Amino acid sequence: MKSLKYFLSLLFLLYVSSLSIQAQVDASYFDYMDVFELQMVGTPEISPDGNTIIYERHQFDVMTDRRFTNLWSISFSGDEHRPLTSGKSSFGNVVWSPSGNRIAYTSSEEGSNQIFVRWMDSGVSTSITSLTESPGNLSWSPDGSLILFSKFVPGSSSAVKINIPSPPSGAKWEQSAQVIDKAVYRRDGGGYVKDGFTHIFVISAEGGAPRQLTSGDYDHSSASWAPDGNIIFTADRSGNADLDPNNEQIYEMNIETGAMTKITDKRGPHSSPKISPNGELIAYTGYDDQFVGYQLTDLYVMNRDGSNLRKVSQQVANDISSITWAENSQSIFFRYTEESVAKVGNIKLNGDYTEVAQNLSSTTIGRPYSGGSYSVAKNGRFAFTTGTATQPAELGVGHFPTRMQNRTITNLNEQFLKSKNLGQVEEFWVESSVDEFRIQGWILTPPDFDPNDQYPMILEIHGGPHTAYGPQFSPELQLMASRGYVVVYTNPRGSTSYGEEFAAYINHNYPSEDYNDLMDAVDYILNKGYVDENQLFITGGSGGGVLTAWSVGMTDRFAAAVVAKPVINWYSFVLTADGAPYYSKYWFTEKPWEDPDQYLERSPISLVGNVTTPTMLLTGEQDYRTPMSETEQYYAALKLQGVESAMVRIQGSGHGIAGKPSNLIRKVGYILGWFEKYKK
Repeated sequence: MKSLKYFLSLLFLLYVSSLSIQAQVDASYFDYMDVFELQMVGTPEISPDGNTIIYERHQFDVMTDRRFTNLWSISFSGDEHRPLTSGKSSFGNVVWSPSGNRIAYTSSEEGSNQIFVRWMDSGVSTSITSLTESPGNLSWSPDGSLILFSKFVPGSSSAVKINIPSPPSGAKWEQSAQVIDKAVYRRDGGGYVKDGFTHIFVISAEGGAPRQLTSGDYDHSSASWAPDGNIIFTADRSGNADLDPNNEQIYEMNIETGAMTKITDKRGPHSSPKISPNGELIAYTGYDDQFVGYQLTDLYVMNRDGSNLRKVSQQVANDISSITWAENSQSIFFRYTEESVAKVGNIKLNGDYTEVAQNLSSTTIGRPYSGGSYSVAKNGRFAFTTGTATQPAELGVGHFPTRMQNRTITNLNEQFLKSKNLGQVEEFWVESSVDEFRIQGWILTPPDFDPNDQYPMILEIHGGPHTAYGPQFSPELQLMASRGYVVVYTNPRGSTSYGEEFAAYINHNYPSEDYNDLMDAVDYILNKGYVDENQLFITGGSGGGVLTAWSVGMTDRFAAAVVAKPVINWYSFVLTADGAPYYSKYWFTEKPWEDPDQYLERSPISLVGNVTTPTMLLTGEQDYRTPMSETEQYYAALKLQGVESAMVRIQGSGHGIAGKPSNLIRKVGYILGWFEKYKK
C-alpha cells in the first residue's frame, strides 16, 4: 500500500510538473521581452537624385521604457548602409535640400527638440535653432537658403481676471486654479491644451534668429513652398474653429511683404495643399462636407488662383492621403489602402491611376493597422516602408514609370527572427449573413499549430471605427498566439479600404450590423473544426471596445471579455471626449439633450442588463479620447448586475496604450490573465 501511495504521488507530481512546463512559453516563441528587441524602418526620405535614402530606425530602450530613433543612410542599390546618428534621442522630420548636398532634421539630442542641418559631403551636423517649443513640418526654400517650419506660440487666456492675496512668505498654499475657456480644452496624448496657436516661421539654413510669418489667434499648418519663393498653407481664420471643425482654407503668402491671399472659398476641409513643380497648379485632399462620421477623402486640383477646381480621383474607390507631385507636374503620387493593403499610387490629371507599390507597413508595436510611408525622387525612384504579417517594417525601393521590380533592401530583424517561431497568418473572406457585403479577416494560429487539435480562440476587434486591419506584423497579437490562442481579426462594415458604401454604412448607425459581421467570422472559424466553441474570448480597444461591450450584451457565447478603452454611453462621451464639437456634429444628427434616445439606442450601456459574460475593463489613466469615466460607468453597471468584472487602469497612458512597450506588455498580460481565469 505504501508503495502504491508513493507511486500515485509520483505520478501526480509528474503530472503537475508537465502542466507547469506546458504553461510556460517555449523559448522559441515570441515573448514579452522580445518587444524590446525589434527594430523597424520608418519615414524614408530619398534624395532629389534618387541615389541615397535616409530613414528612421525605430528601437526600444528597456531601461527607459520608450521608443527612440536614429537616422541611417543607404544607397538605392542597398549598399553603403551606415548610421548618421547614434544614441537614444529622437531624430526625425528629415528633408533634403533641393541640391541634395544637405539635410535638415529635428533632434532632441541637446535636450529639447531643435532643427539641425547636416552637410552630406563632410558629415558635419549642427543645430541652427534654440527654440522653447518643438518645431515641425520642415521644408527647404527652392534656392536652399531658407528653411520653413511651424511651431506652437504660447499665448495667455483672458477668460477670468481675479485679484486675490498672495500667500505669506514661507506659506504652502495649493497651486493656482486652472482656468479654461476653450471648447476643446484637452487632447489625448497632449494633455490640457495650452493657450496659444501654431504659427509658421522661416529661418536661414545657416542659422540665426527665425522670423514668424503668420500671426493672430488661429492655427496655421501644412506650409510648403512655391517655386517662386511664396508659400501656401492652411488655416481656419473664421474665429470659430473650435466649435466648427473641418473648415480649413488654403492661403498663399509672399514672405517678403507678408501679403496673404485666400485661395479657396467653399467649406473645407482643404488638407495638405501642394504646388506643382511648374508653379501653376495646387493639389489638395478633402471632400464636400456632409457632416457625417465617414466621408471619402478625394484628390482635387485647381489653378494656383483657385479657379478651375476639379476632382481628379473619381476612379479611386478609397481614401487618398500623402500626396506628392511628380517632377513633370503631370501626375501625383499618393497613398491609399485597398482591401486592407496599404499602397502607393500615381494618378494623372485626367483621373487615370496606376498602382506603384503595395504592402506598405508602419512602425507600430500594437495592433495590425494598415499604414506606412513613402518618398519620391525627381527621377521617379522611390522608397517606402514595407512588411508582412510576419515581418516588421523594412525599406523597399522601386522606380516609376518603368515599373522595375520593387525590392526590399534592408532586413533589420533577420537574425532575431531566425530564432523565433512565430504564429502564422491566413487570410479569409466570409459572406455576410445580412446582405451582399463580403468581410475580410485573418487567422493567426499559435506556433507549432496542429489543425487536428482544439484551441481557445480570441476575437480581436479594431478601433476607429473607420480604420482597417491588414497583413501587418503585430507584436500584440503574436504575444496572444504564443500563449496557445487562435487569434481572429477582421474588418467589419465601417472599416475603410473597401469603398465608400462599406465604410459609410455605420454613419449614424454604430454599432449595428457590424456586430453580425463579427459573429459571421466566428462561425466561419468554428466550422474549421480546430477551435473549441466553449473557449471563445473577445476583446477590442476604442471602437473595438464599443463592439466588445455591445457583443456581450447581445450574446453569451463568449467565455470572457476584455473591453479596452471603450465608449459605453454616447451621451456622456460626446460631452467629455477631447473632440466634443466634432463628435456631436458628425457622429449624431442632434445634440445629446435634443435627442437623447438617438444616443442611448447605440450605447452599450443600454444592453448591460443582458450581460452575463465575465468582463474586464482596461483603459489608460490619462485617456482623453475615450475618458476613464466611460470605463467607470460600465464597471459600476456590471457590478450592480452581479457580473464578474474587474477594472484595470493603465498608468502613464492615454488612448495609445502601446506608446510605451511596458504598457503594451501589461495590456496583453492582463487580457490573457483574465482569459486564462475562465478557460475550461
